Amino acid sequence: MPTHEIDPELSSRVQALSEQTRGLGRNWDQVQAQTLFDEADALAQRAQAGGIGDLSEVLLGLAAYLSSFADSAMRPNDMQLAQLQALTDSARDALERYRAHIEVAVLAPGAPTAQPQPAIHFLGRNAAHRELLQSRFGLLGYGVTSCASVREVEAALESNAVLALVLGADMLADWLTQHQTEAGGSSSARVPLAVISGRDMIDVRLAAMRCAAEVVFVLPEDEDRIAPRLAGLIADRSEPYRVLIVDDDNSMRLFCASVLRHNALETRAVATPEEALQVLHEFTPDVILADLYMPQISGFELLALFRAHPRTAFTPVVLLSGDSDTEKRFAALHIGGDDYLTKPIRPRHLVAAVTSRARRARWMRRELLTTR
Repeated sequence: MPTHEIDPELSSRVQALSEQTRGLGRNWDQVQAQTLFDEADALAQRAQAGGIGDLSEVLLGLAAYLSSFADSAMRPNDMQLAQLQALTDSARDALERYRAHIEVAVLAPGAPTAQPQPAIHFLGRNAAHRELLQSRFGLLGYGVTSCASVREVEAALESNAVLALVLGADMLADWLTQHQTEAGGSSSARVPLAVISGRDMIDVRLAAMRCAAEVVFVLPEDEDRIAPRLAGLIADRSEPYRVLIVDDDNSMRLFCASVLRHNALETRAVATPEEALQVLHEFTPDVILADLYMPQISGFELLALFRAHPRTAFTPVVLLSGDSDTEKRFAALHIGGDDYLTKPIRPRHLVAAVTSRARRARWMRRELLTTR
């Protein structure tokens, strides 16, 4: 597959932005911060228009973070400067991946540009499993596309042609070793992933877990579960995950909201626990992001409030902190926190933590409803 021609101006401007932002962290200048915000915002739009999602994501995060300082006389503290440095490093890393790995299919002159029809994709060698999927999903109106290689699946994922991915147990090893996950995280995380096996074996379940599969179907006993279960997972993906962000730091709220919205998540961002409780009257989050240290109330107390609230008693809570103390991390998890991210936070780490928790929360709600 031919290598995509790199946009030289975009590449050089992102490189310059990265270097200038590094200098800004060492010698803060308000006017320079405004200039770099404008440049990061413009380059994010250019990268997005060019289909370079990973680069656009980190540039948007950087722009959002710079905006909170560019619009005020506030000088960032050491922790905020460390976050700015992490975002600058992410932009540089994304640029290097863009330079090294971006590839596109080249159409012949005059060739039609028809988009592939989204379908359930199957990667496996077992013909009986393929025929079962085609039969069961055909009754629900879904098409099933059989793939011969990991590379073929990845191409379909990049073209948004995959509604759900089913891996045969015989292809788990290939998927684990060949699937590319570095450029902004695994693209397969955007679609439901299931594993189908003819035997219930611990090795298969372990490999499925390492692939981040959401369900393992063991035949023949799970034949009747396959279609309704995957259809439910597909329906879940059609509705954006909802995230409530609670942080008194305006720059961190903007950063989290920008990165998550760019990854198709719906967000509400508030500065105080009082605002958070008010928002819950009209917004039901799949995940809550909460700062561990806020004025007048600690993250531990806020977590207790959420656990006592009927709308959020079982909602995953991801705590954010600049403190890497392992004892505090253990305490946060012990009292009901679901994850703990240490600032500075890289965009891909934030997206991965939120989407994995949101996915599991919806799965649990669906399972509880179906077993009543």
